[in-house]
Amino acid sequence: MNRLFVILLLSLILTGINSCDNFLEMPEVTGNVYLDDVFSTRKDAEGMLFAAYHLGLKHGLPESWGSTHGTIASISGELTRGYSWHPMYKLVQNGPNIAGEDYQSNAAGSEIFENNWRVIRRCYIIIDNIHKVEDMSDRMKEFVRGEAYGLIAYRYMGMFYRFGGLPIVRQANNMDDDLAIPRESVQNTLDFILESIDEAYKRVPDSWVDIEPGDGEKWVGRLTKGAVLAMKARLLIFAARPLFNSETPYTREYNINFPGENEELIWIGGYSEQRWQEAIQANLAVLQWAKNNNKRLIFSAGEGNRNTFSDAIKDYGHGVSQLNGPEILLAYKIANTQVVANNMNMAYNFSNYVEVGEKAQIGMLTNFLRLYRDRDGGEIDWPRVGEAAPRPISDFGDNIDKIEARFRVDMCVPGKFTASNDGHANWNENMQYLASFTTNATVAENMTRAQEGRAVGSPTKFYFEAGARVWLEFPLFRLAENYIHLAEAYNEVGNTIEALRYLNIIRNRAGLPSISVTDKNQLRAEIQREKALEFFFENHRFFDVKFWKHPDIGTNILGGPKYEISFLRIGNLQTMDALVSYWDAYSFTGFWHPKWFLEPFLQSEVNKGILVQNPGY
Repeated sequence: MNRLFVILLLSLILTGINSCDNFLEMPEVTGNVYLDDVFSTRKDAEGMLFAAYHLGLKHGLPESWGSTHGTIASISGELTRGYSWHPMYKLVQNGPNIAGEDYQSNAAGSEIFENNWRVIRRCYIIIDNIHKVEDMSDRMKEFVRGEAYGLIAYRYMGMFYRFGGLPIVRQANNMDDDLAIPRESVQNTLDFILESIDEAYKRVPDSWVDIEPGDGEKWVGRLTKGAVLAMKARLLIFAARPLFNSETPYTREYNINFPGENEELIWIGGYSEQRWQEAIQANLAVLQWAKNNNKRLIFSAGEGNRNTFSDAIKDYGHGVSQLNGPEILLAYKIANTQVVANNMNMAYNFSNYVEVGEKAQIGMLTNFLRLYRDRDGGEIDWPRVGEAAPRPISDFGDNIDKIEARFRVDMCVPGKFTASNDGHANWNENMQYLASFTTNATVAENMTRAQEGRAVGSPTKFYFEAGARVWLEFPLFRLAENYIHLAEAYNEVGNTIEALRYLNIIRNRAGLPSISVTDKNQLRAEIQREKALEFFFENHRFFDVKFWKHPDIGTNILGGPKYEISFLRIGNLQTMDALVSYWDAYSFTGFWHPKWFLEPFLQSEVNKGILVQNPGY
C-alpha cells in the first residue's frame, strides 16, 4: 500500500496533471509547490481543487496511455475493440491482467488504480488546509470542503462497483502514519461513501450561478447538492443489485474458490428488499431537488404523452449534448477552446473538424445495434451471419428510415448519415471512417468483414447541433438515469405501476409507445434494454450488466462472438446511390469469465501482504 499513498513531508510536493485540457478553464498546480504556498492565496488553492476535479471526474474517461486509452464502450459490447495496441483491445481479448504490463500506468483492469489515491489524498489536503486561505470567505471555504468530500465520494463510488470492499482512508497521511490499510467489507465501504456524500451535501450549494457578486455562470459545473444526491442514488442502486445484494456471493454461484472469511469483501451479506427501497428514496430525492432547482427531463410532450419523432430527436439530443443543459446534473468539463488534440475530443468526436487520430477502429457492433427498435417499438430485421447472400442496400435504407430517434442522434451511418448535425458535411458525408466498406465484390459475395472495427457507422452522440464545436462536456449524471433507476427499483419491490410509469416516461420521450408488461422478469428485461439504449456510450453498460448478472453477459455483451455490418460500395462516395449491398460478418470473440464481475487489484500491491485479491485472479 505504501506506493498507493504517496506521503509528503514538510515540503509537500504536489504533482500536477500532464494534460492539454483544463477543468473549468482554470490553471492547475504543477511542479514543486510548498503546502503553505498553495494555501496562501485563493487562486493557488482553487488551482489545487480544480486539479482534483480534472483527475477525479475523469474516472473511466480517456486519459493518456493508461487503461482508459480508448473508451469503456469498447469492452461493454457497444463499440468495436479499437487498435491492437489499445489497452481496451487487450481487455476485450484477454480480460484483466493482474501484472498490469499490458495496460500501462499501473492498471490491471478498466481504470488507472493509483489515480484514485492521488485524488483522494489531494482532497483531504484541501479539507485540512483550506482554512489557511486569507483571501477566501468562510462561506466559500465550506463550499470547497464540500467539493473535496464529494470528489472523494465519487472516486470511492467508482472503485466500489469495480472492486467491492476497499481500504478506507480518512485523512492525508503523514510519514509516521500506519499505511498498512486492509480492505474493509462491502457494507463498511458503502457506509463510508455515504458518510462522505453527507459531508459534501451539507456544504455544497444548490447552484453556483452568482455564488458571489458578479460571478454569473463562471462556476457552473462544480458540484451541487443535486449532483451529490445523484451520486447517492447511483451508489444505492449498485448496492441493491444482485451482484452484492443476494442470498449467496457470486463466487459460490459460479464455483470460484474464495475463502468464506473474505466473502464480506465481495458481498453485502445476504438479500434485503430494503436496499431497493433505499434506492427508490434516493432517486426520488434527486427528482424532487431537480423540481425545486430548475432542472428537468427535456420532454416536449410531457408525462403521459408520446413525443413525435422530430421532438424525440430534439429532446434526446439536447438532453445528452446541451452544455449546462437542464437535464445535466454534472458533466466533465474541459477548456472550451478549439483544441482538437486532446484525449477526450479524439475519443468522442468523429467529425472532420477533428484530426483523424485513432478512430478508424471504433464503430457500433451489430450485437448492440439489434437493441434499437423501430419508431413504433417493434423489432428491426437486420442481416445475420449465415444468410445466403448480402441484402440490397435498399433494405438498409428502409431500416434506418424506421429506426427509433435515439439511434439517429447516436450514430452516423453511410447514405442516411446523422440527425445530430443536419447540413454539416463534416458531421455527415465527410465523417471520419464512417463504416466498414469494401469495393471488392468477392468480399461481398463471401460476406466476410470488410474493414475491422468500422462496423455500421461512427458515433455522433454528445454533439447534437454542435456545428464546428469540437469539445464536449461528457455527462456524468443526467436526470434520465434516475427515471430508469426508479423503474428498476420499483419493479424489484413488486410495484409494477410505478415501474411502468417511470420506464414509459423515458420511452415516450424517445418517441416510443408505452408498454404494459406486468411480469417481473419480462419487465426487468425491458428496463435493462432501455437503460442500454438511453445511456449508450456513457460508461454505464459495462458496470450495469455485471451488477445485474445479465444472462447474456458471457455470450453477447462482454463475452461471446461480436459482429460488424459491412457494405459493398462503388468508388469512394458514401451516398446511398454509391452503396450496393450490406451483410453481417463475424469480427472477434470477447473475453468473459465470472471472475470479471469484480476487477483485480494489481498483483504488485497484493504481494505486499495487505490487500486481499479479488476472487479468481
